[in-house]
Amino acid sequence: MSVKVLKNKEPNAIKSKLARMIKYYGEVKAHNEKSGVERKDWDWYEKMDAIFGTRENIAPSFIVNRSTDIDGEESSDTIAMAISTMSETRERVWEKKLELEKERIEKNHTIEMGKLEVEKQKWEFEREKMKMEHELKLKEMEFKQSNNMN
Repeated sequence: MSVKVLKNKEPNAIKSKLARMIKYYGEVKAHNEKSGVERKDWDWYEKMDAIFGTRENIAPSFIVNRSTDIDGEESSDTIAMAISTMSETRERVWEKKLELEKERIEKNHTIEMGKLEVEKQKWEFEREKMKMEHELKLKEMEFKQSNNMN
C-alpha cells in the first residue's frame, strides 16, 4: 500500500530520490574519509550523516541534535493522528479485500452452477437419445419380425 507523502510527488519518485541521496551520501562519506583529499561539501551531508552515519552506542537516540524536532507535543499529536489514519486505512483495506473475496467466491459459484446445469442438460440429452435409439431398434426388430411373418 502506498501513501502520498507529498501531493506533487509520486511515492516511487520519492523512493528513487532517497536512494540516489543515500548512494551519494556514501560516496561523499568515503571521499571525505580518505586522507590527503579535499573535503567535499554537500547540503544534505549533515542530516544524512545524523541518520545513517552514527551508531546507537555512539550517539544514543535520546540525545538531541540539530535535526531533532523539539516540539514533542505536536509530533505526538501527529503520530497519534497518523496511527489512527493507518488503522482506519488498514481496516478499509481488509474490508475491501473481504468484499472482493466474497464477490470472487459468488462469481465462481455462479460459474460452477452454470457448468453443472450444462452438464445436467447434456446427460439428459444423452439419456433421451439412448432411449430413442433403443425404441428405434425395437421398432426395427418388430418391423423385421412382421415382414418375416408375411
